[in-house]
Amino acid sequence: MIAMLDRDYTGKMGFNEFKELWTALTAWKQNFIAIDQDRSGTVEHYELNQAIAAMGYRLSPQTLSAIVKRYSRHGRIFFDDYVACCVKLRALTDFFRRRDHLQQGVVNFIYEDFLQGTMTI
Repeated sequence: MIAMLDRDYTGKMGFNEFKELWTALTAWKQNFIAIDQDRSGTVEHYELNQAIAAMGYRLSPQTLSAIVKRYSRHGRIFFDDYVACCVKLRALTDFFRRRDHLQQGVVNFIYEDFLQGTMTI
């Protein structure tokens, strides 16, 4: 979670970054509770799709399937895995957007930049 907000790669989080993290965690928890329709404490793949869409992401069915495979246990996603998914999704999206100067959903970067950026996530 620290890596998500560690924009200067120090491995540390200041107070403002902590407030930003707390705000994100609170929103993710509220979103999780809202989409857990059967109140099982887990969400299923179709509920995760709703949650991701509610966060403003528009992902292909193939990408959603990859996310579900990565974060589900026996077809269900527990809250801790949901948070891990949200952290990764936000960090990767931020990494991408910082390089998408024309905001067209396309970036061009060298392999070293990719490795450095994703190794910190």
